[in-house]
Amino acid sequence: MLRHPRIKRSVLLFLALILVFSLSGCTFLPASPGNLSQQGTPEPVGIQVPVCRLAQCTNFNPVKGTRPFVDTSENIHSVLVFDYRVQDPAAIANDYDFVWGARQENLPLYRQVNPKLVLSYYMTIHRDDGTFTETDLGSQGRLDYWKQVHPDWILYKCDHTTPALQYTDKNIPFDITNPEVVKWQMETYVQPASEAGYDALAVDNIDMENIFGACGHFDKHGQWVQLYTGQNTDVHWQTDQANWVVHMQTELHALPHPLLLIGNFSTGAVTINAPASKTVLDHVDGVLDESGFTHFGNHVLGGSDWLHMVQYIGAVQAKNKPFFVVNQVQKKLDAADTQWIYASYLMANQRLAMVNISGYKAYGYSKQFPELHAHIGTAKGDMYESQYVYWRDFTDGEVVANPTNSAAQITTPGSAAYVDPYGKSLEHSFTLPAMSARILLKV
Repeated sequence: MLRHPRIKRSVLLFLALILVFSLSGCTFLPASPGNLSQQGTPEPVGIQVPVCRLAQCTNFNPVKGTRPFVDTSENIHSVLVFDYRVQDPAAIANDYDFVWGARQENLPLYRQVNPKLVLSYYMTIHRDDGTFTETDLGSQGRLDYWKQVHPDWILYKCDHTTPALQYTDKNIPFDITNPEVVKWQMETYVQPASEAGYDALAVDNIDMENIFGACGHFDKHGQWVQLYTGQNTDVHWQTDQANWVVHMQTELHALPHPLLLIGNFSTGAVTINAPASKTVLDHVDGVLDESGFTHFGNHVLGGSDWLHMVQYIGAVQAKNKPFFVVNQVQKKLDAADTQWIYASYLMANQRLAMVNISGYKAYGYSKQFPELHAHIGTAKGDMYESQYVYWRDFTDGEVVANPTNSAAQITTPGSAAYVDPYGKSLEHSFTLPAMSARILLKV
């Protein structure tokens, strides 16, 4: 996720249901969308996270001295992904519970209006890319600058000539195994962020894939040092990413004003249960996922992929870590899009999940949709299968999702009357199209 966002490689972290066991130790019953049972007692298919109103369940503050995340179990809770296009931060402060990449000049207004809002400072894991260096280095001549001051920091492709740049981003990639690089990151980004009063560090591009063919660097004597093969899947690359996360989390928590580590984490072709993937998930304080239920804006996530995403979001929360699910949409948004995304989020939310809907590569805006004002209450239990689709019961309504390729005929439970989030009355029986969902609010 960049300030000028781009498509990332496909995230294949849902290849095996074992991921949930490795993350949480909780059990669940897998189901196969498209082959759901019509008869019998509905069985839960999400992560079993008991409803808990005790202080330790509603005050999520695992690191002493940090701002706790709010309990998101009631209704829908949103995350703002960057705020550089927000004209009036005070006007939107109460609409969100977390800001990924908040501008420093907006912090006082946020604090004044919403003291519970968790605010993060943005940086990337291995590039000279953070708010405090935007003006200092600019976008031109970056390579010449670093060749002059720290030529041994620059990470190159295997031709020994081309920096391993990410897409068209001109920010220079560094060797994060170099203690001097990490020291520079601490002094340039982390410590100023802590002193400015941020609550967390939003670390972008924690990728298990070596997407851009990083290979090595030159030492201080001009000799080539090979670090990686340059191939997409490289265990040494994965290990170095994980080791950086472990070290940085320790440093953040030890600051006089501690910071949480929130990572934009993706695995790509590497499985979620690979050792380095597990290490990252164990040493971040929260996960942002840029693929969401729209797969980076490429298509609606369906079938077993949709089910595994719901379970993955639940498993991270079961470790008392927040999950921020970002959903990009390439076309003009309509009610079917937003209901699909918000309903899917409601299936997965277990008190620590937040959701964002963005246009394709269009971060930085504050967008409000009618569903955000839908008072559906709190979940009465976990997601379950019935009538060939998935359901979740709430105190003030129902959520129903059909992630299959076939339409389903739905009959609402009991005799209660329902309206949709736009105030339109719903029939007791209706057709739920393939790859769609509905939020049903009790009248």
